[in-house]
Amino acid sequence: MEKHNVSVLFVAAAAAVAGCATLKAEDVRVYEPTQLREGQYETVARLWVETWRTLAWVPTHASPGDGVAALQDKAASVGANGLINVACYSDPGLFSVGSASFLCYAKAVKVR
Repeated sequence: MEKHNVSVLFVAAAAAVAGCATLKAEDVRVYEPTQLREGQYETVARLWVETWRTLAWVPTHASPGDGVAALQDKAASVGANGLINVACYSDPGLFSVGSASFLCYAKAVKVR
């Protein structure tokens, strides 16, 4: 009897996990600062600025569009469905050598 309960519990847990929708980068919307008010979203993560590793390295991208696409991908991976305060800046060579690149960061949010 006990093995049956464990099996039922395992099957139920697997079904619940499989039923959870996995976000894709395309599902992550970029919001302008005036589009969302506080209380309409919850912060999930501050992408590329909340870790000690950014003292030594941050990802750079060939264009702002590539940078935003990478932010959308990262946001989806942490369960966010939106980005706010998106910023991309030209890197004058601090984090990249020999080619034009852009540093991008944003706040990943879950819009209610």
